Amino acid sequence: PDLVEDQFHWFSASLDVARRAGISDDQIMLDPGFGFAKDANDNLELMVRFAELHGLGLPLLAGTSRKRFIGGLTGREASDRDVGTVATSVALRLAGAAMFRVHNVGFNKDGLAVADAMVQSSRKKEPGHG
Repeated sequence: PDLVEDQFHWFSASLDVARRAGISDDQIMLDPGFGFAKDANDNLELMVRFAELHGLGLPLLAGTSRKRFIGGLTGREASDRDVGTVATSVALRLAGAAMFRVHNVGFNKDGLAVADAMVQSSRKKEPGHG
């Protein structure tokens, strides 16, 4: 099955439960669960297609910090995966992630500052923004 379609199915079912319980959308953030029931290829595909998840209209959380798939790509042990984590954080911010779960806040704060500057710069060049 299609990975993003599976995410939509899972999120839709979970959102139905939350809404029936009286939880409003402004209290919800979606986490696609990097590393959970996904292999390395699934995690990479989810990163590449992350922007598609905005179709649900809710903010997205990215929790890739020190995940095994980063170790598979870099050959590093969990405690040495912070640079790889920053790379995923930057890529996912550019794809619209709103929040990040990380171990090394300082490294990720720096990487996200660069990504945010890129986003701001691109917005200034859009028609009607400058």
